[in-house]
This record gives sequence, C-alpha cells and structure tokens, in this order.
Amino acid sequence: MGNENLRASDADREKYVARLRLAMDEGRLNLPEFDERVQQVYTARTYGELEPLLSDLPAQRLSPHAERSPGSRVPTWVLIMWTPWVFVNLLCVVIWLATGMGYFWPFWVEVPWGLALCIPTAIGLITNRR
Repeated sequence: MGNENLRASDADREKYVARLRLAMDEGRLNLPEFDERVQQVYTARTYGELEPLLSDLPAQRLSPHAERSPGSRVPTWVLIMWTPWVFVNLLCVVIWLATGMGYFWPFWVEVPWGLALCIPTAIGLITNRR
C-alpha cells in the first residue's frame, strides 16, 4: 500500500506549501486556488489527504544549483556580485606593488565599493532566510 494513513508533520505540511508556492510562481495556480490548497494543507492530518493537493501538478525539478553540498551556503548571486570586486582589487594591488608601494591608493577602490556591496548582500541574505 503506501503512506496514505500515516500522519503528516508540520514540516511535511511546510514542504507541500513550498511546492504549491512554486506552482503559483510558475503560473500553474492562481491566487484563489493557491489559497484554497494551502488551507487544505494545514487542515490535512495524513499523507493521503495531502497527496491529492499536488496530484495535478508536475513533479518538482531541482535545478543543478539547488543540489548543493551542506557546506556551500553562499548563494550564487553573492558570488556574482563580489567576484568583480575581488579581481579589480587584486589588479589594483598588483599595480600598486609594481609602481613602488607608495601611498596605498587601492584603499579608495576597495573600501567604498566593498561597503556599497555589503548593503545589498546583507539585505539579500537577511530576507532570504526563512
């Protein structure tokens, strides 16, 4: 048979809501359908009551970026934002070294740009934690 008579946990219900939210974001469900199904998810007691709520939706496909090792918690967008900063500043330091290491002018490239990147990075990381 199956798990249809097993009781679902709150964590299981949250997974179903996440799948429904993804379906709504993709345009497969409209807002009233999403709302109705979410209400049914939270009133469901068993897996048998939960399964029909996703039965008309395609299976969730994970993108290659979604399957990351537990140690890699840095989102891709953070890497994309900070990579130019790293390479430009390395280039500035190399130029500074090659020109006699006088006044450390790369500071004026590193610090303002780095501070400007810190703001959207912090906001993005804080708002993406759920």
